[in-house]
Order: sequence, then C-alpha cells, then structure tokens
Amino acid sequence: MKKTEVKYFQKIAVARSFLLQQVTFICVVFVFFLVSCDEQKRIIEPFVPEGDRIVLLEEITGKGCTNCPKGSREIDNLLTLLPENLVVVSIHAGFFANPQIFPLGQYDLRTTEGEFLYNYLGPNAGYPAGVVNRTPVNNEMQLSANAWASAISSEIQNPPAVEFSISHTYIPDTHELTVTINGIGKETRSGEVHVSIMLTESGIVDAQDDFEAGGIVEDYVHNHVLRDMLTPASGAPVTGGLITGQTFNESYSGVLNASWVEENMEIIVFVSLVEGNNFPVLQAGKVKLIP
Repeated sequence: MKKTEVKYFQKIAVARSFLLQQVTFICVVFVFFLVSCDEQKRIIEPFVPEGDRIVLLEEITGKGCTNCPKGSREIDNLLTLLPENLVVVSIHAGFFANPQIFPLGQYDLRTTEGEFLYNYLGPNAGYPAGVVNRTPVNNEMQLSANAWASAISSEIQNPPAVEFSISHTYIPDTHELTVTINGIGKETRSGEVHVSIMLTESGIVDAQDDFEAGGIVEDYVHNHVLRDMLTPASGAPVTGGLITGQTFNESYSGVLNASWVEENMEIIVFVSLVEGNNFPVLQAGKVKLIP
C-alpha cells in the first residue's frame, strides 16, 4: 500500500473517532436534558395525599350573602384537587340565610340542625365561613375562604384515629333510610366518641345574591346543601373513649322529604371526639344515597 493511502485511511479513522466522540457527547447531553426535565416535572407535580384521611369542610352560607358564591367556587376547586380526601357540607344558617331578611327565591334552605351548628361552631366570623374538621386555626374555628386550603392540607397529613365503613338501605316508595356505621379505633384517646350523619342535596336551583355575577342570579345552583341529620346535631355518643382495636356498630334511621331529589343526595358521616369545648373530627366519609 502506498504511503499516501495509509495517511488517507489514518485521517478517516481519526475523523470517525472524533465523530463518535461528538455523537457520544450529544447523547449524554440529551439524556441529561431528559433526566433534568423529568426531575423538573416531578418537582411541580401537584400534591397527592398519602393514606386515607378524609377531611370535613362545613361551610356557613346563605342566599342573601353576596360573597358566598365565591366560597362555593373555592369549594369546587378544592374538590377537584382532592376528590377522594374531602367531604363538604354547606349549612344555610344565620343572618344571610333568613328569608324574612333576604326574601330571595322560593326555598328556605335552613334547617334546625344547621341553626344549631351555626352557634355550636361559632362565633361566626363572617360569610362565607368554613370549619375544617372542627379544629381551630390560631384559636379561630370559622375561617375565611382563603384559609380553607391550608387548613385542609394540614389536617390531611394526620392519619385517621378511627376507621369506619358506611352501609345503608333506602326504600324509595316510603323514603325510609337506615344507615349503619362499623368502626374501629386506630389510636387510644380520652373523650367521648360521637357519630354524626348528615344528608345533603346538590343541584338545587334557586335565587342567590352573587357579587361576581353582578347581583341576584335567579337560577343559581346550590350544592352540598344540608337537608337533615339522622343523629343529634352535635352527634350521637357511641363510646366513652377511643381505644386501639375497639370496634363499634351503630345504626340510625329517618324518613326523607319526598320533594328532595334522591339522585342528587349524599350521606355524610363523620366521627368526632368530644372533650369539653373541643370536638375535632377524627375521620369523615360519604356515599351516594342512590349508588
């Protein structure tokens, strides 16, 4: 082989080696870029709660409250973010729910239990107000809408001190409902264990004062409205304390109003621990009246 040919092939080998190095470098950079992007995606992924803690949000609202629809929209956002970890009850009670003061629409959405809870969970801090797991934040039980998310996020971190299942039978012809709760303590705590069962209805079309919509909205849709309770408003006592491994089984019955839309109703259950002026919710849950 001639000398010039040897040099030619040497140059090709050098070029190939250089090209291979460049391709390797590009691949490494590309992989690093992908890993970096993937790492960035993990950082900005939304918070997903671990465990099975379900938080109760009780909203104090009223048809005459012009700012309350803003609270309802915040609830929609929270339920979108936490569909499996949040239970909501909207309690129409107090000044802005009084139809004699605000004669809006055709329905009086107040209940005897709701008026009791308005004071029991008070003092009222304005409308809309929200109570998260009946646990005060900075000594305030009722929170403004902009504080609901952080309070819920804090409560959701705590593992439930009790677990329970909900079963029910409903007879549409007579509107008779029986709800059975089977529970077990996961921790040992002092205080009296109470079970509360609420019935809510969504999709109620009636008037509402809505500042963001420019005033009275005649066909406003009210959701999660407290309709009745199968237990006393402050809950039904089931045990004189919470003990790890101790079980309880309780059933409660009632008759629903025939005018309520059964397909839009939910059964809300929660267990609280009552000790003096403290009554935190240990766990909540819900099922549809008509599955």
